[in-house]
Amino acid sequence: MIKKECLFDTSFTTKEELFKGATEFLIHNGNVSNEFEKALNIREKQFPTGLPTVPSVAIPHTDGTFVINDTILCIVNKTELVFNEMGGDEEDTVFPRVIFMLALSEGEVHLDQLQNLVTKIQEGVLIEKVLKAKNSAEFESVVNTYL
Repeated sequence: MIKKECLFDTSFTTKEELFKGATEFLIHNGNVSNEFEKALNIREKQFPTGLPTVPSVAIPHTDGTFVINDTILCIVNKTELVFNEMGGDEEDTVFPRVIFMLALSEGEVHLDQLQNLVTKIQEGVLIEKVLKAKNSAEFESVVNTYL
C-alpha cells in the first residue's frame, strides 16, 4: 500500500531546499534512506519534473533504490518554486506551489502512480481543491479524497 503524507504551507525557497526538507521529513517517518535527497537532485538535473499545467505542478521522483516504504508526499508551498519543465529545453521553467514527490520502490508501481497522478493533475480538480485548502486538515482531506 502506498502511504500519502502531507506538508502544508511550507516555506521552501528553492527546489534544492525543498528536496532537503522533504527528504528529512520522509527519513523521520521511516519512508526513505539518507541517499534519497542526492538521488532526487541528480534525477531532477537529468530529467526535470515541472509540468507546464495551469497552475504548474512538479512531480519530483527518482528510482526506488532508497525507498523503504512507498509514499507520495504532497506539498503546498507558500510561494512558487523554480523547476525546469519536463521534456523542455534548459531555459524552460515553471513555477509550482504544489509538489507531489514520489518515493516508490518498484518500477511498475512507480509508472502506474506517475500516470495516475498526471491524469488527476490534468483533470484539474485535485490541484484546484489543494490550492483552496485553508489548513493541514483540509489539505489532507483533499489529498485522501482526490488522489
